[in-house]
Amino acid sequence: MPTCVECGAAVSSLYTEYSKGNIRLTYCEHCKKLADKYVEHDFVIIFVDMILHKKPVYRHLLFNRLPYRDLGVDPNVFKLGVLLILFDVYIKWFRLEQERTEIEVVGFSQHALVFQYLYILFLCIIEFLAFHFGVRLIVSLWYGGRYAILKYNYITTTLIISSFGKMLLILMVIWDYTELEHSWHLVNFIVFTSNVEALSVFLETGYLQTTLVIIFGILCRVLMQIAFASITGDSALVTMASM
Repeated sequence: MPTCVECGAAVSSLYTEYSKGNIRLTYCEHCKKLADKYVEHDFVIIFVDMILHKKPVYRHLLFNRLPYRDLGVDPNVFKLGVLLILFDVYIKWFRLEQERTEIEVVGFSQHALVFQYLYILFLCIIEFLAFHFGVRLIVSLWYGGRYAILKYNYITTTLIISSFGKMLLILMVIWDYTELEHSWHLVNFIVFTSNVEALSVFLETGYLQTTLVIIFGILCRVLMQIAFASITGDSALVTMASM
């Protein structure tokens, strides 16, 4: 059911269409504001509000923009998730080339480029799955009894959409990476706070609880990195790539 992006109350419709291209936005009966102002906004405005961590924009994307699904994620969201993983692969590989030493990863550097790429790709996929599994696990334990029906596929959707900040890493391709020493940490911080904001919107809970949920997901990702390093025997390499 459509949701007011301002207060989160359910509304009957977002707009009334009188003719093709001629619509009138609906006002929410609860807060007396436009139910969804983003219906008439272009993607640039939506992206800016996502950067500003505004709750209404996440309500628009999660409840009004995407079609309802009982299982799985929207194909466009899935494509975004794949893109974010590929961004991670590129950045980890690039940072590895910049920071590694001959002694630490000489064995790895002697492998074919295809092997190196697949190795880092597999690491990124494992990190992605571990993070999402950790968040979904703690949410099921913490909030499972609070909701009659909790759509775990929407938790995944929420985390993928709110990780849009990783796309800012493309700036490293445009500018000299050596002049962006702290950009990686800044992007990680943006992604972290965006995850907290978006998850608080979906779960309708406070920042403290969602912050703890995201931190638990990050801990699961770190534990998986450690396990991956112990299995492959490249602890220095994994540590360097995951910094």
